[in-house]
Amino acid sequence: MNFEILNLTLSAKTTDECKRVQLIIRDLIEEQDIDLSSIKTIAGVDVSYKGEIGIGVMVTIDFRSMEVVEKVISKSKVSFPYIPGFLAFREIPIIIDTFNLANITPDIIIVDGQGIAHPRRAGIATHLGTILQKPTIGCAKSLLYGEYVDPPNIQGYETDIIDPITKTVIGKAVKTKLSAKPVFISVGNYITLEKSVEIVKKLSETINCRLPIVTFLADSISKEERRKV
Repeated sequence: MNFEILNLTLSAKTTDECKRVQLIIRDLIEEQDIDLSSIKTIAGVDVSYKGEIGIGVMVTIDFRSMEVVEKVISKSKVSFPYIPGFLAFREIPIIIDTFNLANITPDIIIVDGQGIAHPRRAGIATHLGTILQKPTIGCAKSLLYGEYVDPPNIQGYETDIIDPITKTVIGKAVKTKLSAKPVFISVGNYITLEKSVEIVKKLSETINCRLPIVTFLADSISKEERRKV
């Protein structure tokens, strides 16, 4: 775990301080190809809120059988407001608490949020992967940054997400389910965009859902736990 980045994250209070942390993270991104045959477990993380309480959930599945092998839930007080572009500073403390309760360390983590499809290339998936030093994928329900052409209603079809300034590809808009909006996939850290898209497609097809099974389950459980608070 990168404790330097974690401590900088926990101590950042202003948007200027947060931006400085994100620029440090941007320089720590390493896209690495992964042999999917070596992957045993994949997790999805999500956070829901009830007042000042954040409910973190991590669901881990066996990548071969697609069966759930662990569910972890944590609840803690939220200390950072919601500010677009700085979601990590609100949710990372909760997600780290949840991760630390797990008995199984997943090989890859999918985050309900942005990776490098972010103004400073440091969305929550990139932020989390940099701290945990593990491969992460951003799979968001809406797009924070970038331009794309809506993919046609063909399951599995994907279009590029383009940075409007650099004109480089920073992610993919993917039609994971017919007659549904696309999901927005981008590299978190330590993985390629190609493998990120391949994994999300596989985990979405498993349950014929717009979202990959791990974040779908994490989202469902976090909302269920929210009703209990």
